[in-house]
Amino acid sequence: MDDWDISIHAAYAGGLAVRVEELRQHFPEALLSCDVDDNYPGPDLICWNAHPDQIWVWIFESNDAEGIQRAKERLNQVLAAPYDLTTIVDKPVVAGPNGLFEQDCVTASSYIDVDGRIEVRSGLGDGIQLYRAFSIDGEDDIMQRVAINLTLGVARKADRDSRQALGFPG
Repeated sequence: MDDWDISIHAAYAGGLAVRVEELRQHFPEALLSCDVDDNYPGPDLICWNAHPDQIWVWIFESNDAEGIQRAKERLNQVLAAPYDLTTIVDKPVVAGPNGLFEQDCVTASSYIDVDGRIEVRSGLGDGIQLYRAFSIDGEDDIMQRVAINLTLGVARKADRDSRQALGFPG
C-alpha cells in the first residue's frame, strides 16, 4: 500500500484475515504466513504444506486499475524470484488457486469504522486478491465487527506460529 489510509488498511488486513480463515478451515495442518500489518516485501499470503508439491502465494492489492496492475507486477516478481521471498523454498512457488475460496467476493464490517465495510474478491487470475473499503448508511453490525477482530487475531497467531515453525527470525 503506497498511501497509508486507515480505512484502506482495514480493508487490506480484514480481507487477508478472511482468506486466511478460509484456508485454515480447508487445510488445518497447513502453515500460513500472512502479512496482516503490511511489514514485509513479497507476497501477502503464503501457504506451505496444503499441497504436497507446491507453495502457494497470493498478492493483495486495492480493487482499482492501479492496484490490479501492481498485483500483476508483484506476483510476477515473486514467481520469478521465489528465493528473494525466503530461503525456505523446497517446492515450486506458484500463484495460489483462487478456486480454493468458497466465495469469489466476501463483505464484512470494518473493524475500524462503525459505518465502514470491507470487501475482498478474487482477481482475474490465480494468486491475486483485491480489497476495498466503503461506507454504508444505517446500523453498525457489532457482531460482524467483533467477528472480523477475532478473525484478525487468529490470522496474526497463524502467521506467528507458522513463522516460528519455519524458522523465520523474530
